[in-house]
Amino acid sequence: MKKKSIWIIVIIILLVAVSGGTYYFVHNNEQQVVETKTAKKTKPKIKVIPKKKSIDIVAVGDSLTQGVGDSKSVGGGYVTRLTKRVQDKYDVKAQSHNYGVSGDTSSQIMTRIKNDKKMHQDLPKADIITVTVGGNDFMHLLQRKGLDLTAGDIADEQVQFDKRLTQLLTDLRGYNKTAPIYLIGIYNPFSIYLSNVKNAKTAFINWNKASAKVASNFNDTHFVDINNLYQPKNIKKKIQKTGVNPYLYKKDHFHPNGTGYDMMTEKIFEQVNGTKKEWLYK
Repeated sequence: MKKKSIWIIVIIILLVAVSGGTYYFVHNNEQQVVETKTAKKTKPKIKVIPKKKSIDIVAVGDSLTQGVGDSKSVGGGYVTRLTKRVQDKYDVKAQSHNYGVSGDTSSQIMTRIKNDKKMHQDLPKADIITVTVGGNDFMHLLQRKGLDLTAGDIADEQVQFDKRLTQLLTDLRGYNKTAPIYLIGIYNPFSIYLSNVKNAKTAFINWNKASAKVASNFNDTHFVDINNLYQPKNIKKKIQKTGVNPYLYKKDHFHPNGTGYDMMTEKIFEQVNGTKKEWLYK
């Protein structure tokens, strides 16, 4: 009898142990399944990089930066327009510092970069830097050569200009190593006046290609090609017939007018907008 009781007790203990183990296994497995499902539903948080509260634009260059030829209602050329576009598009406070001086060649711009103390204060704080240079270098060549100007003369001047441009960009990077630089190329407003120069069109294209190559040697430096901006195909014949380009300033037929600066701003803003990661975020 005693043996029978002992066996009953043993069987009960075994049943309890097995039941407890089964419950633990099932409960623990269900908990793991729940945890796995919960883990799958929880998506990793996307890191949001905050925008800057204000953007400083420093514009360096010649008359195109100064805004010569612009309408009185706007003024300031592409610099004023670009500042407003950045402010409106990205809902940030934007301000510009215009260091454009009419008539300056690349050498004269470099001299100002070296000596202008106000520029030395603004450049390190810049989020965006724009540069117009080269038009007056070409004009000086045209003044020296006159009607004897050849495509070869333009090519020779372009080689020397590239050396000066390299130094100019190096000087800018000396004051600001991170802000993107937007180098704006030269354009050909001389199709009427240089019709006697063989391959002049090709020479302008090569000049800008060389400038783009120089820019590519510097970090976060972008070339903005505006060479054909003021000579769209649909009005070329009209320009040649009337001698008037509707996008250029009537008093000199060289600088853009208000409409011309609108068009230039659009080209620059395309590059600025496409590279916003380089200047908009902290």
